Amino acid sequence: MKFPLTDQLVLPCQLTRIVPGALHADGRRYLPTLVLRLADGFELGVVDRHHRVGPEQAGRVGVARLVFLLSRIRQQVAPFHQGLQAASGANPPHMRPLAAGKLLAVPSWQHGRGVLPYETLYTELLLDLGVGVVGVRTNATAPSIAALLGTDQLHPGDWVTLDRSRIDILGFES
Repeated sequence: MKFPLTDQLVLPCQLTRIVPGALHADGRRYLPTLVLRLADGFELGVVDRHHRVGPEQAGRVGVARLVFLLSRIRQQVAPFHQGLQAASGANPPHMRPLAAGKLLAVPSWQHGRGVLPYETLYTELLLDLGVGVVGVRTNATAPSIAALLGTDQLHPGDWVTLDRSRIDILGFES
């Protein structure tokens, strides 16, 4: 997977452990989960779908490059907040946390209005969570994208919240 501005995706953390995937009926293993501990103590679980992180990285402190995919996104209203928060009732490591932060860049914004009774959106964003910077890549369909997001278009400096994200890791550098 490629993401614009990958060099700006910087989430300082410790890769505390790698949890092997469960054993499949044919003897192979499902994908491993990486457990990342952030500076604020939050434990984030990320499935290594693209085999980007080797087992020798376990226990090391470094920088994770993460992209939040297929997120539901909404513009924040004051008072603004940043960071990751556990979904209700979830135990660590948190696989689908709520994320909030300030937009640093909007490398892609494709808003479609056509003959169909709904609008479409594809966007890529750079989001400052306060504890680090992550990428966001998502799409949406709705009768009104403005009603869904809370605004006609997002711009650098806007504050947003994300939920229901699938998180992919593009790399871990110790």
